[in-house]
Amino acid sequence: MEIRAPKSRFARSRTALGLDEPLAGGILLLLWGTTAAFVAAHLTHKLIGAPWHPFFNLGAERGYAELFFQMLTGWSVLLFAIAATRRRAPILVAFAVFSAYLLADDYFQFHERMGTGFGQWFDREVVYLQGLATHLGEALYLAAVGLAVVVVFAVAYRLARRDARRMAVTGAVLYGALAFFGVAVDIVHAPFIDAPVIDPIFIALEDGGEIAVMALIVTYSLSLAFGRRDGTDAAGSATADAPAATDEQAPTAVGSPA
Repeated sequence: MEIRAPKSRFARSRTALGLDEPLAGGILLLLWGTTAAFVAAHLTHKLIGAPWHPFFNLGAERGYAELFFQMLTGWSVLLFAIAATRRRAPILVAFAVFSAYLLADDYFQFHERMGTGFGQWFDREVVYLQGLATHLGEALYLAAVGLAVVVVFAVAYRLARRDARRMAVTGAVLYGALAFFGVAVDIVHAPFIDAPVIDPIFIALEDGGEIAVMALIVTYSLSLAFGRRDGTDAAGSATADAPAATDEQAPTAVGSPA
C-alpha cells in the first residue's frame, strides 16, 4: 500500500487556489508581472517624474492600472458564470454577480459618490472629522454593501453541495483579501494623503494589492471554469460529474472474476 506524505500548508493552498493547473499558474505569473510593472511605473512617476504621463499614477481615474483592474474584474464575471454552469454550482453565480457589482462600482464610482454625500453631512454635523469625513462615509457605504453580500453568501452557502461549499470558501477568502486592500488599507491611508513620499507608497499598496488579488481571483475562476473535471474540482474535492471513490469500490484482484 502506497503511503503518501502529507502536503505542506503551501502545497494545500496552491491546490485550493487551482494553481496546480499549469495554465492557471502561468497566467497568474503573467498578471502579477504586469501588476509589478504598473506599481514600479507608479512609484517612479510620483517620486522622480518618469514616466511623465499622469495615467501611470495608480490612483488616477481611468488610468492604465484602473483599466487593467476593470478588465480583470470583467474576466472574473465571465469565468465564474462559466464555472457555475460547468460545475453545476449555483453559489458561484454569487461571485459573478459580486464581481459585476465591483466593475460597475469602479466605473461609475458609486462608493466615491456616496462617500462624498456622507462626507458633506459629517462635515456639517461632526466638525472635527474634517478631511476624514469622506473616507468614513465611503467605509460606511462599503460596510452596508458588505453586510448584504455576507447575508446572500450565507444563504447560498447553506443551500450548496459540499464540494461547492469548498469552492465558495476559497472564493470568499480571496474577496476578503480584496476588501482588506480596498477598505482597510484605504482607511489607514487617509491621514497621509498629503504626505509627499508616504502617499505614493500607500497608493501602491492599496491599488497594487487590489490588482494582485483580482489577478488571483481571475486565475482561480479560470481553474474552476476550465480545470480538471475528472472527479475533482480545482480544490481536489469530488464533483458531481464523477463521485469520489468509496471503500466499496475496491479494485478487482488479479485473476479474480470480474
